[in-house]
Amino acid sequence: MATTSIADKLAKLEKKIAKRQATIAEEQAQLDKEMEEYNKLYLTALASKFKLSGKELFSAIEREHEQLEKLREGEQSDDDADSNSSVTDDEEKQDDTAVKHSSFPRNNMSEGALNE
Repeated sequence: MATTSIADKLAKLEKKIAKRQATIAEEQAQLDKEMEEYNKLYLTALASKFKLSGKELFSAIEREHEQLEKLREGEQSDDDADSNSSVTDDEEKQDDTAVKHSSFPRNNMSEGALNE
């Protein structure tokens, strides 16, 4: 009797699993459709914002992507140059930081008033 009960449970679970898989497939199809519509609307909004046609927007994005790739390639070769930077560059960076922090008088009263 225990064997029949397990077999019945397995059959029920198989049906539930099949039903759930079908539901998931339907939901995934709906999600894909909605994402496609979302992406189209987003591209339309971008084209409108920049006053470009769809083809012009594609060309602009393509050009920007090419420029980004060139910059990335340049950064790799610039890394070597950065490691050989002069001491004066480091001093200039420190001077900038010092100016940022010391050029404005600190008013502890106003900071305390904000915290209270």
